Amino acid sequence: MTVKFSCVIDQHPRFAQQALVWASSLLVYGGQEADSLVIHSVGECDPKYRSIFEAWGIDIRIVQQFDRRHPNSNKLAQLESDPLRSADYVVLCDCDIAFCGDISPWIEGESIRARVASSAGLPPHRWQRVFETAGLPLPKARVEAVVTRVNTLPTYCNGGLYILPQPLFQRLHHSWPRWDQWLLDRDELIRPFAEFVDQISFAMSCQELGLSVDYIPLLLNFDTVYLSHELSGGIKKARIHPIVLHYHRLNAAGRLRLTQIPFVNRQIRKINELIRLARRVNFDKPSLLLLREKRPLSNEMTKAESAQAC
Repeated sequence: MTVKFSCVIDQHPRFAQQALVWASSLLVYGGQEADSLVIHSVGECDPKYRSIFEAWGIDIRIVQQFDRRHPNSNKLAQLESDPLRSADYVVLCDCDIAFCGDISPWIEGESIRARVASSAGLPPHRWQRVFETAGLPLPKARVEAVVTRVNTLPTYCNGGLYILPQPLFQRLHHSWPRWDQWLLDRDELIRPFAEFVDQISFAMSCQELGLSVDYIPLLLNFDTVYLSHELSGGIKKARIHPIVLHYHRLNAAGRLRLTQIPFVNRQIRKINELIRLARRVNFDKPSLLLLREKRPLSNEMTKAESAQAC
């Protein structure tokens, strides 16, 4: 089975810096080799970071901006990527995530794999209006958004991480960009929630194509900012070990910010140590990979344990 992990970076250097964390965490803790990683750069990649990625053996692809009205929709450029079409599974990632462990046990099946979004995206009457205007039947099923606990569509997912079998990656190739563009041309339908247009258009594409989502545990896309703040009271003392950290932005020192949850902080410190070491060894890949041997993932939860935790 072949798997490709992919992300998109925009022109600002902070995105390349985040991709560096993404790539190093996949190589050291995520169980991946460099040839399974693809970084898509909107325009030329910052030369300083490009030289590191190339030295590590990571494929860098230059892509065009999807639509200047919504930078987050640049992730849809990955659907045109030739390297991704050769894999059995494609893992589409935001560049602001870090891997504390190997997610391979969850890369399986014939369905899309993702987690439910933190909020509902749109109020019920707005979902109704969008789908009616688009000529799509509104799904009857509902699920609870992870943070707000408000009902939302079962295919309205957080866009930080999607696991796509190749046949579904191919089916989304035309549908998802088309609905994303459709919404951007009619943003009055979704204002003031237009920042989520890529997630809303994903839900519309799933409805059009008859696709469903097999949910991954929360620990495979753990929001260290909003989720940690909302859940800190209930899980502050829990032994929760996120496998994938969705941290949004690095701090001024180029590291992940700590949370109010001790066991989440343990994973954050693990990534911050990796960032520190990468700089110390001048981004020398063989030196970084020594961490594979020196720091086994003894605290990584099994698939069954993570399912119970969520």
